[in-house]
Amino acid sequence: MQIFIFITCAFCGVISGVVYDILYIARCAVCGIRKEAFTLKDRIFTIACDVVYCLIFCAMFIFTSVMFNFYELRLYMLIGCILGALTYLKSFHVIVAFFVKKVYNKITRKKSAKIKET
Repeated sequence: MQIFIFITCAFCGVISGVVYDILYIARCAVCGIRKEAFTLKDRIFTIACDVVYCLIFCAMFIFTSVMFNFYELRLYMLIGCILGALTYLKSFHVIVAFFVKKVYNKITRKKSAKIKET
């Protein structure tokens, strides 16, 4: 049973990575990619995205625990969630971040070209 719980928690971590990527795309669309150019509004939006991510992750973990009758919180459950999230972030997130950067740079170039034309 513990192996099943660990794998379920790892899958929960992977799903949290997908949620992180959705919020990452929203953050890049609103704030941009360059962190050194962030304004106060951008920093507040980033903090809000992080809080939303944590709340969604907690809700998802609690929902999973209730659905599968995981009665107690165990250390291996947290380790499973963390390993699942890290696995996602070190694999698929790299691809998503690459494409977000490409699209963002393409949009930025088009905007700067229109500004130079006028």
